[in-house]
Amino acid sequence: MEQIKKLSPHLIVILLFVGISFAYFSPVMQGKVLDMPDIKHWKGMSKEVQDFREDTGEEALWTNSMFSGMPAYQISTKSNANLIQYVVKAISLGIPRPANLLFLYLLGFYLLLLSLKVDYRLSAVGAIGFAFSSYFFIIIMAGHMTKAHAIAYVPMVVAAVLYTYRGRMILGGVLTALAVALELYANHLQITYYLVLVLILIGVVQFVKDLKANNLTSFAKRSGVLVLAALLASGTAVTRLSTTMEYGTESTRGKSELTTDLDNKTS
Repeated sequence: MEQIKKLSPHLIVILLFVGISFAYFSPVMQGKVLDMPDIKHWKGMSKEVQDFREDTGEEALWTNSMFSGMPAYQISTKSNANLIQYVVKAISLGIPRPANLLFLYLLGFYLLLLSLKVDYRLSAVGAIGFAFSSYFFIIIMAGHMTKAHAIAYVPMVVAAVLYTYRGRMILGGVLTALAVALELYANHLQITYYLVLVLILIGVVQFVKDLKANNLTSFAKRSGVLVLAALLASGTAVTRLSTTMEYGTESTRGKSELTTDLDNKTS
């Protein structure tokens, strides 16, 4: 009974977030959808792969409908093997898109502020301020769904890492593994890269803090737990990460063509 009493303010805040999400995106309750350019482009790019799936029930790993042909695993491949998809559905509470993205923005930043020991009421206000950043709605309107999901999970990862350093180490490690797995499942490695830079800064600050407090043993243990959590989380996305790494060297975003060779000089 005491636990329920402690959780009740947070449950009320979560219900508030659900209400805000549906209120802002109220047309979804009328069956309306956003006209998102990137989603239209994706439908065109993935049509051959999706037609093959419908005809054969199998997944195509190559498509001829993009450029002169390219791997399909970053366009439209499906797998039920990654159980993180069910975690995504659970924390989204079944809220339809794009209202679910607003809810995740709210929830993620609320958890981050709570991890910083901010009062739950101020945390709720801060989460609303974060979630209604104009850029977040711009990318939703454009159809950048993977980026929107990845951004929504960033505060959750940061919150879990801070909790590992400042709170219960093992529970923090478990939460970090789960949050990183969600981040990788979103499949927007640009945002994940930015997140890693932030986490490095957090690690440096924590190292200096523990160095001054002569507490480096604790820092080493907690950092080790975080590394293990990251490795376990990466295991949930190893197929996608390895294929992306393989293909990245052959793509236009791979190895730079800028050299000092005579053919590349302009003067």
